Amino acid sequence: MTHLSDVQKRMLRTILERGADSASQALSRWLGQEVHLKLGDVDQVELEQAAEALGPPETLVAACRMGLTGPLGGSILLCFKDRAGLALVDLLLRQPLGTTVEWGEVERSAAMETTNIVGCAYLNALAAHLPSGLGASGELAPTPPVFLHEFAGSLLQFALMDQALELEKVLLVRTAFETATPGDELEWTLLLVPDAPSLAALASALPGSDAS
Repeated sequence: MTHLSDVQKRMLRTILERGADSASQALSRWLGQEVHLKLGDVDQVELEQAAEALGPPETLVAACRMGLTGPLGGSILLCFKDRAGLALVDLLLRQPLGTTVEWGEVERSAAMETTNIVGCAYLNALAAHLPSGLGASGELAPTPPVFLHEFAGSLLQFALMDQALELEKVLLVRTAFETATPGDELEWTLLLVPDAPSLAALASALPGSDAS
């Protein structure tokens, strides 16, 4: 199993922080109000730990998964606790928070389009700032998002089924979503899940490995 050093995780966080800035600007335009994404630390955790980060196993969680194509393979997932995801829909539809109470077609489309905006911002940052050979080709691109609504304890098994056999750890990036309204801070969780060859390539390309 490939492990990123603490230095490499901090470097990756710096790159993703640029993506968060771009995503904040894009989301502000998309939602019609100022929003800001605050990035937490980048952690490399066991799949079970990542599931725990989504909440108690019996908690319903919404998530949108996009596959990665190009120099990095794998998946990127944006996960929302139901309250946060439905609040996002309320913001998008310009209605009071708490109005949306279930995931219909419109609500799912809103979540997927938002994921597309956020995911592309992060991937553009990776493409622009990863070392040559990974991002510099400019071909890092996502597949269309797929909406999932599952219990927190089983969501990742469904979302990452095609990677489950080789997957031991994922890169967990907690992201807080703030609007200009005091008290509106909604937690999202971003999971960047490179496949095994891509994780090894990341570990080799980013300076500061434990082996260097």
